[in-house]
Amino acid sequence: MKECCSDGEECGSGCGKMAIIAALLLALGMIGGGYMLSKGDYAPTVYANNANTPQEHVISTSGTVTEQATPDLLVIRLSIITNEVTAGDSQQQNAEVVDELLTELKNLGVPDDQIQTTGYDVDEVYDSYYDCDEYEEHCRWTSELIGYDTTHEITVSLEQLDLGGAVIDAAASAGTNETFVDSVYYTLKDETREEMTKELLQKAAVEAKAKAQKIADGLGVSLGDVTYAGEDHYSTPYYYERSLYSLESIAYDYATTSTSLSPGEVELSATVSLTYEISN
Repeated sequence: MKECCSDGEECGSGCGKMAIIAALLLALGMIGGGYMLSKGDYAPTVYANNANTPQEHVISTSGTVTEQATPDLLVIRLSIITNEVTAGDSQQQNAEVVDELLTELKNLGVPDDQIQTTGYDVDEVYDSYYDCDEYEEHCRWTSELIGYDTTHEITVSLEQLDLGGAVIDAAASAGTNETFVDSVYYTLKDETREEMTKELLQKAAVEAKAKAQKIADGLGVSLGDVTYAGEDHYSTPYYYERSLYSLESIAYDYATTSTSLSPGEVELSATVSLTYEISN
């Protein structure tokens, strides 16, 4: 067999035939490859978690039911704050005011299990001022320890709603401007809320199913199995503004006035979300 020259020129007829065959094979390969690419599906394969992949051929709806309820629990949060030069004196004074308040609450008929300590702190109190030398050339902020604040937080959870005003009045008479009302709100006892929530969820599920059926009827399809069901619920307590209960103003004419509260209504809401397969 004759060899080809190094510059690509033929040194014999065999080399030329091989070059022609190679060129034909390359052309056929390019044509065939283009044809396969034009006919094939070469989209990338994507793997995803089914839980995060949108479902196809489903109908998703939700139903929400909201109702008003009469509260059966009144929560009053009180703070007893005393200030003295020493921590011990501050705590002692605080204990005396708290004892006075608890005695008043028991005299009103508030059970011990409806009175709870929810916080207790003893904090240092500082007086800060701008201190300068006699020439007022070198000045700096200076803090000086002047005493201690003791704060005892008490939560009164009243099932006897008619005692609410009397509890606030008792707080106003305890100590000398040392007892404060942090919040007053009407709500529901846990067992009451749980029972009402079950009823609302049942109604919300019926509403969600009815919506799904209406959508299916409009599309001319049938509902299949439920593939997802979820729920959410909440209640909105009836709050009184804190500014309405400045104990200083209540105590001002304490001998001739008493605090009157109105329970209002508590709002409960429940939502059920459903997803159905479409059954053709």
